[in-house]
Amino acid sequence: MASEKSMITGVLELPDGQAVCRVAAGARLTEAAEAAGVVLDVSCGGAGTCGGCAVDLIAGAFADMQGRPLALDAGPRRVLGCRTRALGDFRVRVPSHSLVKADEKVLVDFDHLPAWVLGPAVRKQRLVMAPPVLTDQAGDIERIREAMGERGGEEHLDCTLAALREAPLACRQGNYDVTATVSQINGKADLTRIEPGDTTGRLFGVAIDIGTTTVVSSLVDLTTGRIVDSASSYNQQVRRVNDVAGRITAASTPEGLEELRRLVVNATINRQIGLLVAREGIAAEDIARVSIAGNTVMTHLLLGIDPAHLGAVPFQSASNKPPSLPAAAVGLAVHPAAAVDLAPSRAAYIGGDITADLVACGLAERAATSLLVDIGTNAEIVVGNRDRMVACAAPAGPAFEGQSVSCGMRASDGAIDTLRIDPATFDCTWTVLGGGAPVGLCGSALISFIGQAWRAGLLTAAGRFDRDAAGDRVERIAMPDGSEPWGYVIAAAERTDDKLAPIVITEADIAILLQAKGVIYAGIQIALKHLGKRLEDLDTIYLAGGFARHIDLPDAVALGLLPDVPLERFRFIGNGSLAGAYLRLIDTTFAGAMARVAARPEVIELNLDPEFEDAYMMAMFLP
Repeated sequence: MASEKSMITGVLELPDGQAVCRVAAGARLTEAAEAAGVVLDVSCGGAGTCGGCAVDLIAGAFADMQGRPLALDAGPRRVLGCRTRALGDFRVRVPSHSLVKADEKVLVDFDHLPAWVLGPAVRKQRLVMAPPVLTDQAGDIERIREAMGERGGEEHLDCTLAALREAPLACRQGNYDVTATVSQINGKADLTRIEPGDTTGRLFGVAIDIGTTTVVSSLVDLTTGRIVDSASSYNQQVRRVNDVAGRITAASTPEGLEELRRLVVNATINRQIGLLVAREGIAAEDIARVSIAGNTVMTHLLLGIDPAHLGAVPFQSASNKPPSLPAAAVGLAVHPAAAVDLAPSRAAYIGGDITADLVACGLAERAATSLLVDIGTNAEIVVGNRDRMVACAAPAGPAFEGQSVSCGMRASDGAIDTLRIDPATFDCTWTVLGGGAPVGLCGSALISFIGQAWRAGLLTAAGRFDRDAAGDRVERIAMPDGSEPWGYVIAAAERTDDKLAPIVITEADIAILLQAKGVIYAGIQIALKHLGKRLEDLDTIYLAGGFARHIDLPDAVALGLLPDVPLERFRFIGNGSLAGAYLRLIDTTFAGAMARVAARPEVIELNLDPEFEDAYMMAMFLP
């Protein structure tokens, strides 16, 4: 521990106040922020590549990671918190876009569901029994089993420890008028809860979509199938690292694995469940079932399983068909014996979220050939029909979520989300999520800029600015690293949230986005080739996820991110992962449907396909 003499005091100016910390001299500003209870966006894990933890130095002595002093002679200086050390008492300003917020508006709805019949894998039964007498020494659980058998229920139920602990008090409080909860768990019926009185009208479940970036939880009334309320937020693992590969690395130590598990379980899911039960006025113990869909890495981290083997050849999971588990073992803040069902996956990078997408959109049941594209932190692609399906994962990276792009950011308040370029003047107009002054550009705006700039003649097919056509609409942009690439100013500094720097897009940014879209488009082409189909053969293109809902389709097609087919063939399914988890929660037949669908796709490893590299190189150009 540092001595008191080596400790320094820092003041962090926040958009809504300030925070104070005490840290050792030489601490990184990200460490100082954490000590003050302020979570900066270190999506890259502190490597200095994402730009998410930018702060403005106001006063104090600072140095970079090589020990070189950072002068403040010209006023506030913007730096990356993860690459800057505080040498003495200091004051910094934290812009809103550098903060990781617990709550963000995330897509929680879905637009397409197959027919379902209410029939959850958990039910309640009221039992009115005769009180015990000296001549009848049967135990409480035995009485409950006998009463259930007399009413046509399961007389030979296994009993969970939670139910065994609850039975004595519940029986006596209810004068042997009790409600028993029975769950089907891994092919057998378990007695999971005993309550006094008649509580058959109070039975809830939670459907959860665990994404790399965001998590959504929906509280469901299992007596009706109705979604009562939903909560959403960032997956708080983004506090440590943003992308899947980075999380695999971060989980390589027992301490790192446990931290990531706690961030998704306690700081994300349990927080959402707490909000839901508080808003609806129910007890957490009233939640009797949980259904979860997520990619394979997120599922491993949720369960505290080392995901190392998912990131190395031959990309092996602990299990593609994880069993149902008691909530207490997972650490979820619901009834301890509530079963937690996990959507099965097909492979390391074709996870349970894609299984849920397929079940929700019905692609696997249709005769016509269709395409599913789920664009998130990476992209998953499935093409086929009820006879055959081919799937692949396109490692596009999180560029469309704003990472590694100069002024990129997630789709949160302050992000420019739509924009229009006047083809005559090349002037730009835009809208901002949440209103107010802009902070940066989210993925939908990045796609629209390139698509519209290409159609307007502002860009060449290689993604370079046509400087002859553009005139003074493009200029050299002074970047923090000292480089001066050609770029386009979308919002001048005086129009931005912090008034310090303009919001721009550079040729380097465009190159990163073209690489990302090239991987996705090439993946679609290779999947079609393996199926023996062409783009013209596609009857429907299902777009899954919140990102897909917000993109402008003509701009995405112009960019070459999505196939150039009639726009009426595209169908947004919304949050398909959440939809699949919800279906499994309310209708037990979808558990079997998920198992069947998960086993069907033929998985292609794009890097092993001899034609992928050529397809990728061609797809990096604007069409």
